[in-house]
Amino acid sequence: MARAPKQIPSRELLTETLIAGASYVGSPEHKTQRWWGGLPAAYVGPDGMATRPKKQTTTVCHLIGEADRLVATDWVREALRRQQLRYYEADQVFPKHIWYREDNGRLWFGFCINTVQGQYKGWPINEEDRRAVFG
Repeated sequence: MARAPKQIPSRELLTETLIAGASYVGSPEHKTQRWWGGLPAAYVGPDGMATRPKKQTTTVCHLIGEADRLVATDWVREALRRQQLRYYEADQVFPKHIWYREDNGRLWFGFCINTVQGQYKGWPINEEDRRAVFG
């Protein structure tokens, strides 16, 4: 029986030079307070859940300071080094999805908003969500 073709083309490993240029830039949709990028776009509703217009819920990212941005950039780079990633057909240099587990066990999902420059936003996720995305 013939094997089905791979759905995602294999990619060359990213070089350390490329990885060193990747960064966490954040996203206002996952912030509930002022952050290095400006004003937040997620709002906490009366039920205590974060929401956005035309969205059911959103995950809040509490990384708001410059030191947080630097730590998250380190996470992005380490996830790329460890190959904790998933490319999609239209991705250019950097993969669309990455994940990173902190020393305390908390998982973070990274979404590439610029697959040429390696700019990511991210938010906390649970293990079930990680498996759904990365297998």
